[in-house]
Amino acid sequence: MAAASLPRAAVVEEIVAKINNRIITKSTLEERTDALLRQMMQQYSGEELDRALQDAKEELLANLITEGLLLERAETIFDIDKIRLSLIEDFRKQQNIESEQELETALKEQGMTRKELEDHLMRMAIPNEIINYDVKRKISVSETELKDYYDKHIARWETPATVTLREIVLLYGDSDRAEVLERAKQVALEAQVGMDFLEMVQRHSEAGTREAQGLLGPFPAADLQPAIAEAATRLEPGQISDPIDTGRSFHVIRFEARTDRVVKPLQEAREEVYHSVREEKFRPRFERYLKRLWKENYIEIAPKYEGLLVVSPLKPRTAA
Repeated sequence: MAAASLPRAAVVEEIVAKINNRIITKSTLEERTDALLRQMMQQYSGEELDRALQDAKEELLANLITEGLLLERAETIFDIDKIRLSLIEDFRKQQNIESEQELETALKEQGMTRKELEDHLMRMAIPNEIINYDVKRKISVSETELKDYYDKHIARWETPATVTLREIVLLYGDSDRAEVLERAKQVALEAQVGMDFLEMVQRHSEAGTREAQGLLGPFPAADLQPAIAEAATRLEPGQISDPIDTGRSFHVIRFEARTDRVVKPLQEAREEVYHSVREEKFRPRFERYLKRLWKENYIEIAPKYEGLLVVSPLKPRTAA
């Protein structure tokens, strides 16, 4: 009699961590590590890639645990089955997939099961929904807070005054400063009595701005060399300066134009200010929320993988 075939042993997944009744397996950790590597390589290179990848690896296990905690929290609040159906329906619309049969065919071509797709979509959507529900929706912003934030960060809504100039630049050294100064005075005089300034730029200027017909700006006055900025405040459009000594060169400038400082009023900046205040208030609340989640739930990490928990809400990164 032929020997009876024995049932094939089930593959037992190695457990990395337990979160209440949820587990993180070795294969999940490996998959997310591979995905992390691909993402980092698209964004960075060289030493920057090494640093970003190191930081991301140190945060990976903690992020997986936080994700599990948020998904479990969602199960106590939301109708998960309804959300799964909604996410699949949205996915079909985005991908122009008209029927369940087409979806199954597309998943087979990608080597993915429907459950794997659902789990992926849930991981992408649910944590943010829970954060919005438990943290963000509870943040209020008063009129006083809006005004205080706007006043404190007024430079964000300011367009500084600008000036536009054209220049003729004559370079000098220690030995020929006096001779170059005399030439600069002559250039300034000729320009002031009406000679074509653009033509003079081409004949006399020794700076890179010569290729742009001497044009500088429009720039905030603070970005100009201080001696030039100071001279520009005394000129009106079309006026020519006397030679300006900037240390290694003399500049003869023709003032072209200025714009006034403009500050966007709070009424126009209101939405941006509102979101900025909410974000400022969100970060500490979110950190406290994650600490509470980690403290109030059962989390166990297999001894073999404890070294991967480098940073977490309960174990902040140490500043270098």
